Amino acid sequence: MWFVALALLFSEHLLETFGNETVTGFALQRGVFVYWGDRLLWRSSPTGECRVLRGRESAPLRAACLFDVDRDGHPDVVASEGDALVWFHWPNGARYVIDSGAASPDLLPATLFGRRGVLLIHKHQQVRFYDVPRRTSAPWPYRDIYSIYTPSWQGGLRLADIDGDGRPDILCGDYWIRSPRRFDLPWRLFAVHTWTEEERSGMLRLAWAGGVLAAAQRAMAPARVAWFERPPDPRVQWPQHRLGEDLALAMPDSVEMADFDGDGRPDILVAEAGGRGRVVIFRNQGGGRYVPETVAAGGPVLQARVADVNGDGRPDILVLRRAALAWLENRTPARR
Repeated sequence: MWFVALALLFSEHLLETFGNETVTGFALQRGVFVYWGDRLLWRSSPTGECRVLRGRESAPLRAACLFDVDRDGHPDVVASEGDALVWFHWPNGARYVIDSGAASPDLLPATLFGRRGVLLIHKHQQVRFYDVPRRTSAPWPYRDIYSIYTPSWQGGLRLADIDGDGRPDILCGDYWIRSPRRFDLPWRLFAVHTWTEEERSGMLRLAWAGGVLAAAQRAMAPARVAWFERPPDPRVQWPQHRLGEDLALAMPDSVEMADFDGDGRPDILVAEAGGRGRVVIFRNQGGGRYVPETVAAGGPVLQARVADVNGDGRPDILVLRRAALAWLENRTPARR
């Protein structure tokens, strides 16, 4: 049976404008939007109740993630604030210092060997795990998982069981780090690829699905964007497949994977923080072939996230630009 693939169809809706507010990132959980930048805002919806958990009296928040630190069923916020790693309690906004010298633009909630905590890349080279202590308001102990010595900074964090042993490994920049059998044993480093020519070459955004790793150079213009298929022996370098070389993507600071057209294959979403601010979906055609479609443009995209905003079962896209948050509603007919 022959069919013609229909173009992706998205409708853009403006959810919120920020005026003089500087917003550098956001997260969505259980219908609650959390925005961070010069302040920390908690909003039940773009037009609903808003709480200010942190004012402008401190350094801007470089990065943040949602994490239920105290296990009370509500997401707290762990953030990189100036040269400190801190967390803010929901709902009163109480601020606690995790560590005074661990600023990082990459924060990832993680559970390693039953220990709950946060992973980060310290000084662009050192993968570090902060373990939530019994008294959560106290400074957190940490373990340096691995120090990576290359000509390039490393950026981008994901957890995935790369070698199939049932334990979560760490994807970090150009590498993956294999989990040991116990927390106190050393981790092992293996190169996925070698994008290390310049200082910012290994500053990446990463996405992982079904044995495929998508990576983009978030601090480069033009930037490499590629997908890598895990080989039978993941300890060797992975075959590289470049994407969108003719697009000359500029600082693609967002990479996600989702099935946008309903054909059962994960597509790759990339959004530019520079250039034209394009939101591009590389549609998975099967057999290792991806075809790019630009679904939006209009200024730098600080962050793009996949979320089913209206609950219709299709992945939508939330796009944060400098002055507004927009919802790209996915109206693409599913392939049959």
